[in-house]
Amino acid sequence: MKRLRQTLFALATLGLGIFSVSSAANAFTLVDRTGFTDDEFNNLIKTGEYAELFVAQSRIGNNSNNGDYELSINNPIVPDPTNPNKLIGGLPVNSPLQHTWGNGNLVDFILEYTGSVVNYTVGGKLLSTNVFSGPVTDIFLRTRAGTKSNSTKSRMELSNLVFNGVGIGSLSSSVVGSNSSDIDYLQIAGISSPFTLTGKSLMSWEGIAPNGSNIAYQIKVGTTPQTEVPEPATVAAILLTGGVLALGKKKEQKAN
Repeated sequence: MKRLRQTLFALATLGLGIFSVSSAANAFTLVDRTGFTDDEFNNLIKTGEYAELFVAQSRIGNNSNNGDYELSINNPIVPDPTNPNKLIGGLPVNSPLQHTWGNGNLVDFILEYTGSVVNYTVGGKLLSTNVFSGPVTDIFLRTRAGTKSNSTKSRMELSNLVFNGVGIGSLSSSVVGSNSSDIDYLQIAGISSPFTLTGKSLMSWEGIAPNGSNIAYQIKVGTTPQTEVPEPATVAAILLTGGVLALGKKKEQKAN
């Protein structure tokens, strides 16, 4: 009977286009966001299809231990209550940290969220806050590679990405030519807290290093409206009912 229930649920989930991981702690879906743009992401926020909770950020800054910062945990970007077509927010929630990036060097990072505490560690430097709390359902990873007039090539790569102990591959942006940029997204959907995301980041460039957020990555943590999925028992009952009806129809046809 147990095997029958599992088979019925598997058939139902295939029919509904749903992929379910058996372990609730590791359940998630990777969403292909090839070609996704900042305008499209911002539109998700404007229309209420996605709400940021917090953002962990690493950027090239001024690539030094003073002045423009490199590491931060940011407040969410939200619609402006006075102008729904405008987004506001996104500033660091606590004092950012300074960091010096090596050209082409791999730097380890860890993002941990307990449901009430955010710990973001980059190259052994820790940023932590308890300002944010609540559930999460989705993470958008964003990479950006950009150049200025004095730089000709740049790359931002996230590799060895592991979410709750499961490898999820890599994400990268690269650009060749002055005054240009490339942006890429990857979405992890159907998640819950607590979670841990680890990986390695690499910033590289030719010519004079770009500054600010021209080479950067963000880990945008938040929620999307959830669609209810039928419980296994409900799905099995629907399938069994359909089977009984089909069987009855066949018997009726034979009788006629």
